[in-house]
Amino acid sequence: MQFDARMMLPSADRAEFVHTYYIIETGSEPVTESIPAYSAQLIVMVRGRLTFTFADGHSAPASGVFIKAPQLRAAQCVLEGPVLEIGASLTHAAWQRLANLPADTVHDRLIPAAAILSPDQLARLEDAAEACRAGRITPEDVCTAMGDVIAAAPFALSEDHAAVVGAIQRWLASGFDPALADLYASVEVSERQVQRICRRFFGVPPAQVLKRFRALRAAMVLSQPGLSQELHDELMATYFDQAHLIHDIRRYTGRTPTQLRQRSLMTGLLQPAGHGAAGAVLTPPTG
Repeated sequence: MQFDARMMLPSADRAEFVHTYYIIETGSEPVTESIPAYSAQLIVMVRGRLTFTFADGHSAPASGVFIKAPQLRAAQCVLEGPVLEIGASLTHAAWQRLANLPADTVHDRLIPAAAILSPDQLARLEDAAEACRAGRITPEDVCTAMGDVIAAAPFALSEDHAAVVGAIQRWLASGFDPALADLYASVEVSERQVQRICRRFFGVPPAQVLKRFRALRAAMVLSQPGLSQELHDELMATYFDQAHLIHDIRRYTGRTPTQLRQRSLMTGLLQPAGHGAAGAVLTPPTG
């Protein structure tokens, strides 16, 4: 099976909108892959075709420019190549600023780009795909165009929403098993409001977000052998037993712990630096 996957971190002026860009290339042989419960994605298929099968069993084929709504559970996809796929993983705030669609009702599905982007924005990305296909620009240039489109998002966040989302992200990044009481104490709105805002941006209440992020972190630790044994032991200690670990990793990544140690497209993209609050606690501080 031939494939190459690489990540690019956004420039400083795009970091509030994009967790990471990724560029995936495959040969002509179809590739079947598990897709973890990622945030919303803007995807440009320069070559090839994708078919997603989501947790509820429905399948959706995709080509050209499209948007994948936030995932609350793992999905499966088939890449029919040769593929050149260029994607941008949106921050949770950027999804609302771009689409203004609540993640607790719009999730685990594909959305036509024309339903969210303006005609000019869609034309820019389609033109970039054509230019990349013809070799006139690089995949990195397509990432730049995607970042510009995302940053031009038409919707603004309310002050309350922005404050609570920021508090949730800091809470998630504060440790492997932070207390809910710490989150509620860090904001000026009621617990009920925190729950409501969290559902809109993350799809589920804070306790369930933490459960999902813990599973993604465990997947990162297991798939990235360069991370320290200390991090591994500290994270694994948050699980009651091995059965709970396996269940959650399978639910949110579509793989078992053993499968995460095997080279695949997914493990190549499970680098902590590209996953916002989910990966921040695994990333050593710089400077």
